[in-house]
Amino acid sequence: MAYQKALAHVIACSEAGLLPARLDHEGMEQALVVLQQNLGAPGLTRRVRAGAEPKTAAATKTASPKAVTVKQPTLSQDPRCVALAEALKPVLEATCPPGASGYGGALQANLHPSDAEMLGGVALIRAAMRRAARQLGWRVRTVGYARERLVLVIVQDVREAPAEVSDALEKDFVRRGHEMIERMSADGNGEALSRLGPAYPC
Repeated sequence: MAYQKALAHVIACSEAGLLPARLDHEGMEQALVVLQQNLGAPGLTRRVRAGAEPKTAAATKTASPKAVTVKQPTLSQDPRCVALAEALKPVLEATCPPGASGYGGALQANLHPSDAEMLGGVALIRAAMRRAARQLGWRVRTVGYARERLVLVIVQDVREAPAEVSDALEKDFVRRGHEMIERMSADGNGEALSRLGPAYPC
């Protein structure tokens, strides 16, 4: 049915008092039944008692109260976020290379979606990482996304390190590169992987 024809049919049924007063979920179902039953009718007559108001949504429409905006607290102030940030601070500190004076830290958390939900969701976890990192003086960059089987959240210190710690950061970069090569070479070898230990705090 063309849009204009359908609209005219709805208006005719409404003016005949056939449509329910409330167009909630149940009312919409009733309205569809009425509209289908009266399709092709030669003429719709008013089926309400004389003097009675038609049962239309317009007849029962009342002025809606003015919406009140309630300011929601930021995620960083959520008690769960505060507690998680406190727990994350020593973990983030441990990711900083030795001798780098707290520079160059980064953490990648790989979580099952149910575990992430239990902690408050990816947005709250990301906010907690930002809060913890900023308390450590980091200039923060975070990434977070959720997939069907994986929630991944990354936080990284992107401050420009002073010259006196550049050697420590360079050594750590080389060490991580060698470790990555060793892990790729040991893929599938449980004994070799166990000797390497965990890749990073997570």
